[in-house]
Amino acid sequence: MEVNYKRIVSPILMGLVVVGAMSYKPVAAFSLAAREDVRLAKSTPKIVAQNQGVYRSDRYKFRFTYPQDFVIDRNITTPSNGVGAPLATIDIWTKQHAQKIRAGAYEGGTEYPPNVNVRVYNNPKNLPLQNWVKQSNQFSQTRDFRTARIAGGTGIKFQSDGLYANENVVFVNPRDSRIIVIAFSKIGGSHDVIYRRAYQQVINSFAFVNR
Repeated sequence: MEVNYKRIVSPILMGLVVVGAMSYKPVAAFSLAAREDVRLAKSTPKIVAQNQGVYRSDRYKFRFTYPQDFVIDRNITTPSNGVGAPLATIDIWTKQHAQKIRAGAYEGGTEYPPNVNVRVYNNPKNLPLQNWVKQSNQFSQTRDFRTARIAGGTGIKFQSDGLYANENVVFVNPRDSRIIVIAFSKIGGSHDVIYRRAYQQVINSFAFVNR
């Protein structure tokens, strides 16, 4: 009996081709999808960066970001009492508050609205952070001291009271031993909800820079 091998082999080869084609297409589709995911992941930070402001101090070698609906204006700084005053103060305001201050709404001795600010102080005696806070005239009725992680190091956070209730984070710049204070002044209600966003973003993004 004569067997026609061509007729047997041919369907087998065709079957292999079909199976190969079927198994190849999903792999290609997965590869393209994976590459697309990578492209999307890489582009996401750029979108986020457009929705925030960046502050950098070349003198004190630090940077942080803040929400886009806030503003930093060195010409409208919270008045200091002059005694034990900071070397630098960076005030962070909502755009609405900044506009009112520029327009003179708080002239004549009216207190500026509470805000978020970053302050830099000398610490010539190299006091431990809590001791420095206790001897400083910049804080009153301090309480609830706790350890805080910030800028890759360890600081302290605490509450204080004065004209406004305040949340504070205090830590040391490891390059020059100066003390950094990030403060959030509160009066309650929607004001605190709005300004807490800026306070939290400054804390989360604060970093020391080399140059």
